[in-house]
Amino acid sequence: MQNKAVVVGGGICGLMAALLLKRNFKEVTLIEQSDEVGGLFRSVKDDLGAYYDMGSHIPNATGIEELDTLLFGAPHEQGNHWNVIKKLKSGNYFGGSWDLNSPFADSKKLDVATYQQGCSELIQSTTPSSQNHIMPYCQEVLGETFTQHIIKPILEKLYGRHTDLSKLTMGAGLFGFTRILAFDAEVANALKDLPVFDAKLGYQTEAHFIARQQKDASSTPDYYYPTSHCGIQAWVDYLKTKVEQAGVDIRCNCKISSLETRARKVEKVFIEGEPQALECDLLFWSAPPFIALNALGLPVVANRPELRTAIVFHLNLSKPLVDKQSHYLWVWDKYSDIFRLTLYPNLNPQSEFNTLSAEILCRPEEVENYQLDAIMHELKEMQVVDPNATCLSHVKQVIHNTFPVPTEAFEQNNEKNYSTLASSVDNIIISGRSGGKQWRQADVLVAAFNEINQYLGAG
Repeated sequence: MQNKAVVVGGGICGLMAALLLKRNFKEVTLIEQSDEVGGLFRSVKDDLGAYYDMGSHIPNATGIEELDTLLFGAPHEQGNHWNVIKKLKSGNYFGGSWDLNSPFADSKKLDVATYQQGCSELIQSTTPSSQNHIMPYCQEVLGETFTQHIIKPILEKLYGRHTDLSKLTMGAGLFGFTRILAFDAEVANALKDLPVFDAKLGYQTEAHFIARQQKDASSTPDYYYPTSHCGIQAWVDYLKTKVEQAGVDIRCNCKISSLETRARKVEKVFIEGEPQALECDLLFWSAPPFIALNALGLPVVANRPELRTAIVFHLNLSKPLVDKQSHYLWVWDKYSDIFRLTLYPNLNPQSEFNTLSAEILCRPEEVENYQLDAIMHELKEMQVVDPNATCLSHVKQVIHNTFPVPTEAFEQNNEKNYSTLASSVDNIIISGRSGGKQWRQADVLVAAFNEINQYLGAG
């Protein structure tokens, strides 16, 4: 057994890493800058005791039995703590109406002339695109018409109408909207047998999707949502308890001031305001790499992207939600600034509240442009909320510095900082979204799990 490991960053990835490392290290210390662990996988509570998540975070199984047991408990115990969701249901609002069968915008809702022109361009676009920028990618794959009438308004909603869309990389498509619906359902299903069309068209019926899964011998993972009234915070609390019981020392409200190295290894971790350094045999880093570079006194590439502010309206309503099947919904309609809705009673049938969260991305100076009455009116107009419902309680949560606007310069700078850190220190594992290698939570966790096991195996 090795001696001492330090984990920097107390999000889900950091908590998982601390648990895994404690099996092989006598001492593990987890350092978190904020006043509590969990990152964005936390919940907030309103005046009536209703809980809401800080984002639409619905974790899924990773497919690695050991890791899933670590994260969610043994399979035979999961039913006691989790709503196990076999199929995550998501629809979208586009062109003034809902499609609860698909998350992708339906081009058939455009006017006839525009739709026909778009279909003509799409069917002629048969060459895969190698573009790294999302606008030219969509122009090559979907055609100019669908790009201008569907993709461009979505990009403006997410990244701002002031943004130069031509500079956005493919990272801007992380929300999955680069596929659309087009043609008759049977025609689209036949076209999706061809890879070039499979990459740009979505299935319009569940039967077609299931048939494709059977053909490919593939499956979708189980998703998990806590049965607790505390929302996704219950997952954080569950992991934090496991970490504490394992004997990990959790230190919140801590900032790294410097890292001391010898022979390409971090040996000491200094925390602001603490005279005694932490000894370190392995450093697991899930915070932004530039912080570690600064602490090491190494060169940092200036990396100041525009960071979007998230406004989340958490609403507790007097009447049940109109949609009783969807777990979350995308709003792709250009006339609404809302981009995502989370419907809690559908995620957790044990919930006693009629609650939902509506998310908006904006600039910091635009926060006051969005008020409760207007949001309630919009949700009633979209027929998500009963027209006679009132808001019993709510929280308007403002989270600054959330999603970065993904430009090529931002991605290149991230890669440079990551590479500089990775090549300068031997006893470090750089993980988490801040490392810039993965974005989806399950991918982050799998990568960290594999890197830790590889490091320990090599040691």
